[in-house]
Amino acid sequence: MAEEKVVGLLFHGPEVVDEGEAEEALAAVRSAGFEYEAVLGGITGKTAIIDAGLQHIIDISGDKKPSEVALDFIERGIDFIILVNHAKNKESAIALGRGILRNVFKGLKGKEFSFVQAEYAVRTFFKWILSSKHEDAFRKLKDAFGFDEEDFSSAVADVAAFAERADVRGVVRREISGVLPNEKILVNGVVIGRVSAENKSGKITLIAKNGRIVGVEGGTLIEHNLVKLPPLDLNAAVVKTGTHIRRTKPRRVGVESVSVKGEKKKVCLFYTVENLYPRLEKGDVAIVITVGDDTTSIAGDILKRFEGIRLIGITDGDADGLIKGIETGSITEYSSFLPRKSVIIRLKPERDDVVAEKVKREVLGGREEVAIEDIERDFERLKRRILDLAREDVQSVLSSE
Repeated sequence: MAEEKVVGLLFHGPEVVDEGEAEEALAAVRSAGFEYEAVLGGITGKTAIIDAGLQHIIDISGDKKPSEVALDFIERGIDFIILVNHAKNKESAIALGRGILRNVFKGLKGKEFSFVQAEYAVRTFFKWILSSKHEDAFRKLKDAFGFDEEDFSSAVADVAAFAERADVRGVVRREISGVLPNEKILVNGVVIGRVSAENKSGKITLIAKNGRIVGVEGGTLIEHNLVKLPPLDLNAAVVKTGTHIRRTKPRRVGVESVSVKGEKKKVCLFYTVENLYPRLEKGDVAIVITVGDDTTSIAGDILKRFEGIRLIGITDGDADGLIKGIETGSITEYSSFLPRKSVIIRLKPERDDVVAEKVKREVLGGREEVAIEDIERDFERLKRRILDLAREDVQSVLSSE
């Protein structure tokens, strides 16, 4: 088949999957007479794709950012890319398309490509870049989707100019659009603040100095969470705002449990879930230790879908409520997020990070992954050691069968 008949479908987020729109998009592309490669960009949609049973159709193995998926498509000659998304509002949708395209420009020199956004929030094709050779294909696909069309090509020059700016040391400001009052602000998976209740502008501005976030206009920072964030390039960071990481409910859950190849012989420590999926896909993880309430609840929700992996969660009750079902922070709320034969340890306030450092130093020898020999025996040993190290701080323990 001719090269222009292959379309690169870049899926983003869980919402477009949970609403059944991912399957609708795949069917539309097929009905228009095109072949496709379908890949997920980012990690937040992985669980939704597994729940929908689409992991054999939409590739979730690469662990690439959306812009990295787009760049990979282009490098391999798939130069007509459709971003398939369902944002919370139009402003957020535009900000996503602009941000992905900006990062594509940073990594791309001198190659022609088309980039359009199938935005289910407004059922519209956002036409960012359309090569003349793809005009007929665009028309056929738009008709197959049944979407309206909006032209954003005039904004592309500004996006490209921004991407060309040199990194500046010192103070960096980054504006985020499409935000709502009281939403949480996440940077590289860490909740670093909240949008102010009175902020009706739809925007916030993050401020970083020498790689550290020091302020947010239109919101407030959570200072004790900032210490979890290593030095970063604010312009390259993944920034999101929202109430929950998954705004929609899956139509079905656990279509099939996920088996990973490999001998499960390691225990791994996680402070955030950003690297959990990539680590699981290596196939050798037997026991996951998580630090923090949100990390524990999200990791537990993921691990329930994998066979034979146990969880030890170290929490202190300060959940930001990133996942639906964790509202008050009560330890009993975690029962629905526990994989089989797992445990959550509830500590006194502000003690989870302190105890986790003891566990890393005294149990794991300063490392974040350690080999084990026997899952049953070593899980019990780990649990006892952690409880012993934390004994003065332990408030309660929740276990699953």
